[in-house]
Amino acid sequence: MSLSVQNRKWLFGINALSAWFGLGMSVVIELFGLVQYDPPTTPVPHSQFAYYGHYADGIAGGPARLLDLFSYFTIWSQVVVGVVATLLFLNPGRDSKRLRVFRLDSLLMISVTGIVYNALIAPNYPPVGLNVYSSFFEHTLTPILTILVFLLVGPRNWINLRTFGLALVLPIIYVVYTLVRGAIINMYPYDFFDVVQYGYASVLIFVGFIILAAVVLMALFWGIERFLPEGKDTESIYL
Repeated sequence: MSLSVQNRKWLFGINALSAWFGLGMSVVIELFGLVQYDPPTTPVPHSQFAYYGHYADGIAGGPARLLDLFSYFTIWSQVVVGVVATLLFLNPGRDSKRLRVFRLDSLLMISVTGIVYNALIAPNYPPVGLNVYSSFFEHTLTPILTILVFLLVGPRNWINLRTFGLALVLPIIYVVYTLVRGAIINMYPYDFFDVVQYGYASVLIFVGFIILAAVVLMALFWGIERFLPEGKDTESIYL
């Protein structure tokens, strides 16, 4: 199926809107403390880097909640999808080496977000209150839209062995950040990163399996791309 540049533009725009809307909802919810948990999370010692757990009520706890919010892989995924889809919305023919890497990152990270959240996290920690709606955008709608837009309009022929390696850099940076921050504040955003409970060996083995699964997932996207129509644009910019 071949779509016009204008149709491609709006598909990227819808994808970007979904990512930014879900992220925006989460920011507002956390900034103003609009979700109350019952029973409240057990308080933990204060840290200059904020903390996962107990916060001051209302906007007073906003900075700590926002810092924690932007320490979740889900949020990193939303930002990458939002930025990449916005750039492609503004110019569907845009092309650069960095954009190719971040496009693959957006596919990889949002897919991992959707799969891990729905398979491992949601069954044990279902969203409550307004988070039900933000979670739907972040963990369900945006992953589906991102993959669907990739299948429909690409861009094509952007995936190769070089982008494979470079696309792993950002997720690895996230893992390092999470483990370093966790060692400082003694708290982790996800149970499977909790080295206090499981030890570094178990956590790093799990991370290794996740990286292996990420490589398989990227290979799947690469293989699928080989069988998709070109759908080339009538205009192109290589930056």
